[in-house]
Amino acid sequence: MSIILILILTKGNFEKIISAYLLSFSISIVLNYISTIPVSIIFSFFVSDEMINAAINFNEPIYLLGYFIIFIVQILLSVLLFRIKRLKKGFPFIFNRYTIVVSLIIIGMILVFTTGVNMLNGLEEKRTEANILTTLFIVGVIIIGFGVYILIRRLIKNYQRRRAQQNTESLYEKMYYKEKEKNEQLSKQIIETEKAKSSALHNIEDRLKSMEDAARQGRVMQDDVDNLQNDWQKELDKFKGKKLLSSTKISSMDNLFEYYAKKLTDDNIIFNLLLDGSIKYMLDNVIEKGDLETLIVNHINDAQIAINASNNTYRRITAMLRLKNDYYEFCVYDSGIPFSTDTLMRLGTGRVTTNADKGGSGIGFETTFEIMKKYNASLIINEQEQSNIDYSKSISIRFDGKNQYIIETYRPNDFLESERYIIADKEFK
Repeated sequence: MSIILILILTKGNFEKIISAYLLSFSISIVLNYISTIPVSIIFSFFVSDEMINAAINFNEPIYLLGYFIIFIVQILLSVLLFRIKRLKKGFPFIFNRYTIVVSLIIIGMILVFTTGVNMLNGLEEKRTEANILTTLFIVGVIIIGFGVYILIRRLIKNYQRRRAQQNTESLYEKMYYKEKEKNEQLSKQIIETEKAKSSALHNIEDRLKSMEDAARQGRVMQDDVDNLQNDWQKELDKFKGKKLLSSTKISSMDNLFEYYAKKLTDDNIIFNLLLDGSIKYMLDNVIEKGDLETLIVNHINDAQIAINASNNTYRRITAMLRLKNDYYEFCVYDSGIPFSTDTLMRLGTGRVTTNADKGGSGIGFETTFEIMKKYNASLIINEQEQSNIDYSKSISIRFDGKNQYIIETYRPNDFLESERYIIADKEFK
C-alpha cells in the first residue's frame, strides 16, 4: 500500500519506486538486527533465565526499556549511515546499470534470511507470527524474482543496443566507402558538366553573335529571341546534374527521398538528407515503414509550403533519420515562415495549420499525433528567429516512449501554460 501511495503521489518510475522503498525496508531490518543483538546480550545479564525464554510482556518495564534502547540505537545507526560521505545524498547510484538488480536480489535474500531465522527460533509455533513470517518469506522470494526479471530484461536491451551499435558501425563503414565512391562519381559529374557547359555555349555562341549583328541593323524579331532562349534552356537541361543522396538501404524510401530531391530542386529549394544509425533496425524494431513514410511525406510537404510562403532567400530543407541519445527520431529542418504561437498551442487538438491560404490543411500534424500515440513517441518543435542565413525551425518525432509535446522556443513568455505541452527556453540546435 505504501508503494502504491508513493507511486500515485510522485507519478514516478515504478521500478525505481519499488526498488527504493524495498531498499529502505531492508536497511531498516538490517539496522534493527544490528541494534537488537548487542542490546539483547547486555540485557541478558540483568534478567532471569525464565524471562529470557518467556514470551515478551510489555507490562514488564525491563522489556519497554530494552526496546526503547533498541529504537534509539537504530535511529543513531541510521543517522551515522547518512553521515558517510558517499551516502550523504542518499543512494542515487543504485540506479546505475545493474546495481538496482543486485539490490533487489539482496533485499529479497534479507527477507528470506530473517524470516527463516525467526522460524528456526520457534516462532512458527504461534499461528499469527507464523502467518506473518510466511508472508514475508514469500514476498522475499517474489522480490528476488522481480530482480532477476529486471536483470534479464536489461540484458536483452543491452544486447539489442549492442547489435544496433554494431549495425551502426557496419553502416558507417559502408557509408564511408559509398561516400568515397560518390565523391569520385561527383568529380566525374563536375567534369562532364563543365564540358557540357562549354559545348552548350559553343553551340549558341555563333547564333548569339549573329543576333547581335542583326540587332545593330534593327532586324531582330521577338520570335528569334524566344527560339534562342528556348534552345539555350534545352542545352542547360542536358547537364542539369542529379543530386546524390545517402541510401537508407530501403528502395522505396530511397525512391521517396529522390522524388523530393527533384521536386524541391525544381522549386529552387536545396534538399539535404542525413542518416545516422541503422534504418533497417529502425523499421524492424521502432516504427512500421508505412508510418515512417507518412511522417516523411507530411513534414517535407509542410516544410516546402512554409518556405514558399516566405520571402527568405535562404531556401533549404534538411531531413534526418538518426539515432540520438539512444532513441531513433525523424527530424526536418526548414527555413520557412515560423509557426504562430496560437498554432503551436493548438497542435494535437485537430486539424491546425498556419498556411491555409498557401495549401496547408493541418492533416499532416493531425496524422503525426495519431502516429505519436501509436508508438508513444514525442514531438519536439525547436524554433529560432527567422534569418537569411539559417534554418528557422526543426520538427522532430522522437521514439523515446514518453509521448510528450515539447516546444523549444526563443519566445517562451508568449505561450500559455498547459498540461498538453512543455515549454523550454533553449538555443536552436
